[in-house]
Amino acid sequence: MNLPVLLLPLLIAVAAPAVCQVSDTTKAAKPAQTLGKVTISAKRPVYTSDGEKSIYNVSDDPSIQDGTTEDALQNTPGVSVDVEGNITLRGVSSVEIWINDKPSKLSAENLKTWLQTLPARAIDHIETITNPSAKYATEAEAVINIITSAHIKKNHFLSFGLNAASQPYLSPWMSYTRANDKLSVNIFGSYRNSNSHSEAQRSTTTFGDNPSAPGIIDSLLLLIHDTASIYNSNSSNTATLYMSVDYIVDSMSNLNFWSNLSLYNYDVDARNWVTREHLSPVAALYVYDQRQTQQFNTLFGFFGGYYTKRFDKKGHNLTLSMNGNINKTGQQIVYSRIYSVTDGSGNNSNSNKYKDVSQLMPSIALRLRYNRPYNDNGEFTYGLSATYGTSHSDLRPYILASPYDEQYTRLSPTLYDTLRRYVYDAYNPSFAADIGWQHRWGDLTLKLGIGAMLSLFKYSFTETITLPGTDTSIQNITFNPSIHLTYRTKTMHNFKLNYTLRMQNPSAQELGQFPIYGEDSYMIGNHNLAQSYIHSAEAGWSKYMSKGSLSAELYGKLSTGEIEWLSDVTAEADPYIGRVINFSTPYNLGSSWRYGLSTNGTWRPNAFFNLRFDANIYNYGYKIAYEKLGKEPLSEHNLQYSMSLSLWAKVWGRYHVNASANYTSPTIGLLSLRGAMYRLNGGVRADFFKRKLSVFINVQDIFNWGKRYGNKSTNTNPYYKTEELMQQLNSRYISAGLTLRFGKMELENKSKSGSE
Repeated sequence: MNLPVLLLPLLIAVAAPAVCQVSDTTKAAKPAQTLGKVTISAKRPVYTSDGEKSIYNVSDDPSIQDGTTEDALQNTPGVSVDVEGNITLRGVSSVEIWINDKPSKLSAENLKTWLQTLPARAIDHIETITNPSAKYATEAEAVINIITSAHIKKNHFLSFGLNAASQPYLSPWMSYTRANDKLSVNIFGSYRNSNSHSEAQRSTTTFGDNPSAPGIIDSLLLLIHDTASIYNSNSSNTATLYMSVDYIVDSMSNLNFWSNLSLYNYDVDARNWVTREHLSPVAALYVYDQRQTQQFNTLFGFFGGYYTKRFDKKGHNLTLSMNGNINKTGQQIVYSRIYSVTDGSGNNSNSNKYKDVSQLMPSIALRLRYNRPYNDNGEFTYGLSATYGTSHSDLRPYILASPYDEQYTRLSPTLYDTLRRYVYDAYNPSFAADIGWQHRWGDLTLKLGIGAMLSLFKYSFTETITLPGTDTSIQNITFNPSIHLTYRTKTMHNFKLNYTLRMQNPSAQELGQFPIYGEDSYMIGNHNLAQSYIHSAEAGWSKYMSKGSLSAELYGKLSTGEIEWLSDVTAEADPYIGRVINFSTPYNLGSSWRYGLSTNGTWRPNAFFNLRFDANIYNYGYKIAYEKLGKEPLSEHNLQYSMSLSLWAKVWGRYHVNASANYTSPTIGLLSLRGAMYRLNGGVRADFFKRKLSVFINVQDIFNWGKRYGNKSTNTNPYYKTEELMQQLNSRYISAGLTLRFGKMELENKSKSGSE
């Protein structure tokens, strides 16, 4: 029951005396008056739920308005973004990012750039779907759907600003929106220059198995021991231009078109001083200085549009949508390795190379969604989609005469590093359909759905010496049944219970038989891989109150036939590189499980104070039967948890203070162990001249724990064990910025100022 209905008796009580007075015939007649329009509204809760979705209403959270979309994700219950920009949801890294109800199709690095540059004020809300139904047509275990701000009222709004940090980076931006009752146009432009320098110490230890008892780890058999001093210098430039047009055809239909164009340049200068000691099968010592400079030039463009036709106001509608993207990347790498100590075998001679890599990855998708209510309490929904994508990669590694041979572009192709030379082409059409049924019995809602997808994949490797040529076709059919049950009481208690089954196909790289060589290792696919299955179930409760909210959720996931890349060590010298090296191959290892409890509590005693606590505790384990480990399966499990506490307050009417503390316990994954991570951040923002000017300053990792304790990771594969410790030079940094605004201040949250 919504607020206007609750207040209706009060309005009648207030209006009743006036009605009685007018109807009293003993009083002198008064001229009739027309009452003005009365609007009764209620502010949305910052956190809410809707069926399978948990919703964070970003535009209603004042504490995040001067942040980025990455900051907003940190405020989303269950979501974590690490210092490298990697996203997990309740400890799961298999997360697909959607933008305005569509898969983003961004590469991992481009997605990180987008999340770091899109202002949080451009976001209306963020939906987390931890158990996605068939209509999402995804193989990921979870979906995060970022919804940008909606169509605005007639007016215009202009804002621009400058953000900077001690990392350092500098980012000016501008946003302009103009709209009337029929048409709205939003234009956003930004530029970001970033520079960073880091130093780290890394040690890696590789163990082998006991030759007299295969499959049994021998901690005394040390195969390889590496120590490295690492220096990295990175600089990047990103320019983005975004435009969106919304047109209301009539009261029952509307059109939308959007496009985004970004130019991305990234330069890296990395230098490692490495001591590598081999103790088996032949003792050897190598000491070398390795330097690599890289330059990336990327153009990624996105475009899309949709048409929605509503046949009535009860949910009967049809939506046709189309979206596409193109990602073109050029990469140039100059690489040198100079040995100061060798074993004299000639297998570790100095190496100087130039690598030229080009990639082109366009795709286009057409979708149809039809919703048909059959009465006031139930509806059917139908979906169809067709997607076509291609990928082309061309790696041309040249051998140079010296580390800085300026004539490398003139070298003959006969001087290729033929071991690492290849051309890759892939074609991937897919077709999907889903049907869903939903019915409400009062406050109880049941949703059933099932989807199917036919995926065709054809790929080829050419111009290689390790595999003269391959042309492989893969066909897969997957199904995705789901059931979601929700119940909402009159006092705003929300309950949910759901289950989904997802099938995941191995990728082309996981199936391919082409060994892709690096400088000291290679990776090769496994054509015997089978589909894996993921069973997911959730049971949750949430309560939204005037001064906060509480939620708790029990969840469980069981994966069977899970695919994981495993590293191993060659039994003898590799025929191409001439010494013992490691390699990686994927396997259907077995099963893994995750079950736990996720809780969230928010306290908002008034409009100017917000205290939020999140906690996630779960048990993760796996059981595998790796063929080289013998008949006894390997099993491991561990209780893990993470928690965060964040505070926002407005003091003295002008200053916004925010602080957050985050901790993640040591966590295990499938044959991996990662050390604990913790961080304390804080900042302040001030508004002037009726919010026409805002300034802010933030400090990340106040106590520099990233440097002090570093990040330790361990590969726990008993057959190939490594340990690594990375300690950063400085993980603490300061960011600051200012924003100028012109136009209607209340329209700021409705202004689109980012890319889709």
